[in-house]
Amino acid sequence: MIRRFLYNFFQGRNGFDNLARFTWILTIVFLLLSFFGGIFGFIMQTLALLLLVYTWWRVCSRNVYKRSQENSRYLTRTAGIRMKFRDLKTRYAQRREYKFFTCPTCHTLLRVPKGKGKITITCRKCGNRFSGKT
Repeated sequence: MIRRFLYNFFQGRNGFDNLARFTWILTIVFLLLSFFGGIFGFIMQTLALLLLVYTWWRVCSRNVYKRSQENSRYLTRTAGIRMKFRDLKTRYAQRREYKFFTCPTCHTLLRVPKGKGKITITCRKCGNRFSGKT
């Protein structure tokens, strides 16, 4: 019964997109910061409440085209930051099989298999040669 009601309610609405997820997380951060108390806590609590209202307004909005444009602008502006975190996650996942070096000349990130000892690494971008221990 409740499931059917929620399904019908969210039919044709925007729903949770990336921007809504970000504002939801920011709301939780502001709520955690509000535990410090005093005027700072009151300001954080107020910001969290406003952000919560904004997030649910976006989620329940029927103007999907406008919300999609807002989400697209958010994704465009945060593409670089999200790419850095994705690269860090990939490097962390590959840390057992590969060692990562940065070229001293052009600062390109190079990946070399581990366990090869001391080797000479050639940068694929600028051709610079340097040595490193894997």
